[in-house]
Amino acid sequence: MNTPPSASRPPAPEVLAIDAGNVRYEQDRTDERQGDQNGGYLAAIDSKTGERLWRLKVYDVPDARAAGVEGGGIYFRAMRLVDEGRGLEIENEVGGVYRVDLTSRSVQKLAGPPDEEAPTPVSPKPSPE
Repeated sequence: MNTPPSASRPPAPEVLAIDAGNVRYEQDRTDERQGDQNGGYLAAIDSKTGERLWRLKVYDVPDARAAGVEGGGIYFRAMRLVDEGRGLEIENEVGGVYRVDLTSRSVQKLAGPPDEEAPTPVSPKPSPE
């Protein structure tokens, strides 16, 4: 499911799930019930039952709501198996590249821009007197 486009954001890239053995790995965009960030999650799904086995935050997505920006997110651009199926390499929309060890469920950042804070709200200009 794509994130709908807005005036400030094109639709998120469509990244296909990867099947490895009896597990399907896919981007888990958000889980509103938990109040999570938009993007940055990897889910492992049992291929036979469809049950979610685990969920991992691969990277942080700054929360821009304080600056008045709604619906922002940073989603996967690409995902591929590496290390003879023991890992996944994930690239996000802003050029961050991450390696996920599927056994330990640990994440290593390989490349990309520095992690950023959420935008700071701009105070309104004082009105002329």
